[in-house]
Amino acid sequence: MLKRKMVTAALVVAGIFASLEYTSVAQQNQPATPQNQPATPRNQSTLTPLDRQFVVDAAQGGMAEVSLGQMAAQRATSDAVKQYGQRMVREHTQANTELMRLATQKRVTLPTDMGPKYRAAMERLSQLPRASFDQAYINEAGINGHLESQAVYQRQVQLGQDRDLKAFATKTLPIVVNHLQMARDLKGNTGTVNQNKLSSNL
Repeated sequence: MLKRKMVTAALVVAGIFASLEYTSVAQQNQPATPQNQPATPRNQSTLTPLDRQFVVDAAQGGMAEVSLGQMAAQRATSDAVKQYGQRMVREHTQANTELMRLATQKRVTLPTDMGPKYRAAMERLSQLPRASFDQAYINEAGINGHLESQAVYQRQVQLGQDRDLKAFATKTLPIVVNHLQMARDLKGNTGTVNQNKLSSNL
């Protein structure tokens, strides 16, 4: 009788260990779920490198256009170029504000400086005599600057992954293209015809 009780107790213990082992294996093989997945740090952005680069490039280009536009509004001798500079300040400030909001939402730190390329352009233009400023500004900021911005926004429209940033690029690209065309219209002739055309777009 004692022997039979000992065998029964041994079987019960073996069953308990087998049950525990099965539970452990089942937990190890359990698929990851939102509850047991590690949480993404709140300060970590999930943007792709291309999306992050777009934010940086667009922010620096936008800052440069605002600063250069302010310079044109002060230093240009042609009223048409002054008005163009004022429009660049107004419309790029609006775009910069929206980009800043998106960057905050996406947890991306915006650059605080326009970068060496645009700083060099500012330096060159600031040292020119006023008689030479208008054409140089239109070439540097109006045409070259917007050609670069056009490429940045087109890349995001075509290749960007983040839906919100892609929508922002899609909305802003036509504005950049319009700024580029206005600068081309002003190039070589800052007289009455182009001034009137610029005023009609304000």
